[in-house]
Amino acid sequence: MKKIMLGSLMSIVALGIVSYSAFFVKTAGASTEPNIQDPTLLEAWGRLDNHHDPIQLWDGQTLTGHDLAQYLLEHGIPVVWDTEHVCGDGSCSVLYCAGETCTYEDGEPGPDPIYVYPTKADDMQSLVATLAHETFHRTQPFGAVLGTRFEEYWAFLIGAQVSQAEWPTFAAYDPLVSGYLTLWIRDHNLAGYYRLPEYPAAVAPLVESANRGLDQFNSIPAEAYGTGQEGAKP
Repeated sequence: MKKIMLGSLMSIVALGIVSYSAFFVKTAGASTEPNIQDPTLLEAWGRLDNHHDPIQLWDGQTLTGHDLAQYLLEHGIPVVWDTEHVCGDGSCSVLYCAGETCTYEDGEPGPDPIYVYPTKADDMQSLVATLAHETFHRTQPFGAVLGTRFEEYWAFLIGAQVSQAEWPTFAAYDPLVSGYLTLWIRDHNLAGYYRLPEYPAAVAPLVESANRGLDQFNSIPAEAYGTGQEGAKP
């Protein structure tokens, strides 16, 4: 989840798919401890760090929970309970946008935190999933752009695989085939994500390739078409 703020940005990051290998190179002088003070959140980070099973991504690259935990460590990103309700009834990082460029930096010294919904404290599995989900967003895998349904799908998938959660489900959906993301959102009652665009520009070639030659109206259930916020189940 992202909370979006409009305003000026201190830097511009080039648009494009990021190679994950570039994220996790150990830098000289990097901290050996995550920027997490709360013991429950620190335990969740440790469990994330101990996840080494590779998760295959949309472009053939792989990612592990350990990779994400190390990203938090290397970038010194704080993880805190959202006691001030910055995110409302959820977890998030604040995304600052100027025009079409968005980053997680507000221009002030130091990295901005990941805010975690306090009710997660009683459910370690959900907490680990949330930490993986929100950290994936912080890597900005599609460049310095606004979020999309495609990015949310993968954030949920990564969180579920790292934490071995049974929800959401993913096997029945091909996220690169147009229409399936809408169906996935509908089936999981995630209506808040209807407002997001379907795909980031960075994956346009993959989407075009996946949809080339398909009979859209026969390959995707009819419910996926014409579904907007009004079509979401309560």
